[in-house]
Amino acid sequence: MTNNEEEMMAIYQGFKIAIRNGYRNLEIEGDSQIIIEVLRKMDNGKDWEQVAKSWRMVGLIQDMANTLKCIDYKIISHVKREGNKATDFLANWGCQEGKVDSIWPTIMNKPEWETLNQIII
Repeated sequence: MTNNEEEMMAIYQGFKIAIRNGYRNLEIEGDSQIIIEVLRKMDNGKDWEQVAKSWRMVGLIQDMANTLKCIDYKIISHVKREGNKATDFLANWGCQEGKVDSIWPTIMNKPEWETLNQIII
């Protein structure tokens, strides 16, 4: 995957995890300006076919467009890399521990939760 495909996949997987856990009001931030612009265009009513620039990402962008319909409210913004510490923490933790989604319900009972909580606050 390219870095843009990885960014889009990470946001898409985050949506799926949030929706599966009952969250609908989401604030979406990312450090990839390209991906944030794709999401903004879809959020502003552009059809996924109009924003799919890479044939490799067409299916993922179509899935993302369908998933965006399940979210009631969203704020999409670009953040610099240093503003993405929580995401970086979860990505590193997921690489070490396996799927973050499958162990998410148990994270609050672990010391890592306090680290993540301090990053978020």
